[in-house]
Amino acid sequence: MAQPYDVVVIGGGPGGFSAATRAAARGARVCLVEAKELGGVCLNTGCIPSRAIGMTASVASLVARSDRFGVKTSPPEIVWPDAVARKDRIVQRLRNGLAQLARQRRIELIAGRAVLHGPGQVVVTAPGMVATTRLETRAVIVATGSRPKPWAAAPFDGRRILSSDDLLRAEALPARLAVIGGGVIGCELASYLAPLGVEVTVYELAPQLLPGQDPELAHALETSLTKAGVRVITNARVTAVTPEGDAVTIACHRCQGGQAPLAPVDQVLVTIGRQPNTAGLGWESVGVTLAPSGAVPVDRHLRTATPTIFAVGDILGRQQTAYTASEEGAVAAENALGALQTVDDAVIPDCIFTLPEMATVGLTEAQARAGARSVAVSRVPWGVSGRAHTLDETDGFVKVVYDASDQRLLGVQMIGPRATDLIAEAALALKRQMTLTDLVQVLHAHPTLSETLWEAAAQPLGRALYVR
Repeated sequence: MAQPYDVVVIGGGPGGFSAATRAAARGARVCLVEAKELGGVCLNTGCIPSRAIGMTASVASLVARSDRFGVKTSPPEIVWPDAVARKDRIVQRLRNGLAQLARQRRIELIAGRAVLHGPGQVVVTAPGMVATTRLETRAVIVATGSRPKPWAAAPFDGRRILSSDDLLRAEALPARLAVIGGGVIGCELASYLAPLGVEVTVYELAPQLLPGQDPELAHALETSLTKAGVRVITNARVTAVTPEGDAVTIACHRCQGGQAPLAPVDQVLVTIGRQPNTAGLGWESVGVTLAPSGAVPVDRHLRTATPTIFAVGDILGRQQTAYTASEEGAVAAENALGALQTVDDAVIPDCIFTLPEMATVGLTEAQARAGARSVAVSRVPWGVSGRAHTLDETDGFVKVVYDASDQRLLGVQMIGPRATDLIAEAALALKRQMTLTDLVQVLHAHPTLSETLWEAAAQPLGRALYVR
């Protein structure tokens, strides 16, 4: 029997849950359809479980250097099953919380695979069932997320050739791991595994880690990873990955010059990107043609070629982050109910949860100079921060890019302690089009990490306290 809804949301990850919540808050009758677990990739196989393992790595690193704090301990023992169990408990607790929030907000949850069946029609097949449920709706918001991108040279097998999903479910850690791809996911997991005793080598095709990021930040991260014991090989074209017995051998063009011979590893983690989950959703029935990559084309209001069908999150093939998807979900919900809102892409922060953390917002120095502006840069190392010294986390810096003609803030990049939290202030400053003087007029407490951004803004004004 057809069920009339104002909005049907397909996908219960950050984008879909945000869309359903916003539509329900506006008084709409909302149905949220999820084929797997509520919370999507972020909660179940991405952000949250990865950050949980990252915290385990942080603790292990802290314990290993505890003598610097005047605390003598034995070398830490990594109990991987306990770390995984903690990660799973966090995920389950948050997933249960989402289900409770949905009920409180009167969002109807349906478990099953949804397929578009013409404008205003969605057909849902429950897990393990043949019978279908047909939903009638005024608007549909598709938020089905993404999955690890496979590589023909090394297909995932879940044993020796791993995706990031496989690694976070692993029952044991390898002694030796090769990471193919030095992007966000590869660098994050490499930085977590090294403190846990894994011998990690990262192979990146580009001249630097994190292609597209500010080269100074990428270099600083490579320095930190190397100090933690990670071997980083850039300009590396891996040509073959061959399982041989209990080991895996790697053939790599340009990896031998100036490098030690490549040693076999126990497992290979392939992190060459993610691909949209858009296949088999019935796009042809609503007149939507996907891009060759599988991404869904949308306009600035997140509408597809069919005005009542919206798409958000990773399936757009743009900024594949949970918080971007959440913002897009909320905007799509407003527009599905008659608004004409847009997402301000210029002030979306880019957070990378490596050890140490990286975060950026706005323009990089290169992007600003390419815009023919009168660009200037202020850079302050964490070594001037008293709070960073108390934390024993002084690697990295805060970099402020600004217009020299009027002091207007153009962008902020940082690598160091709690960078992913601190970037919010920079995003707000950019959103409000603040100048260096505006930022410096805000009193920052001492000793805190946030005052390092203040120092970077104050330096060009001749008002900095701890740098010249």
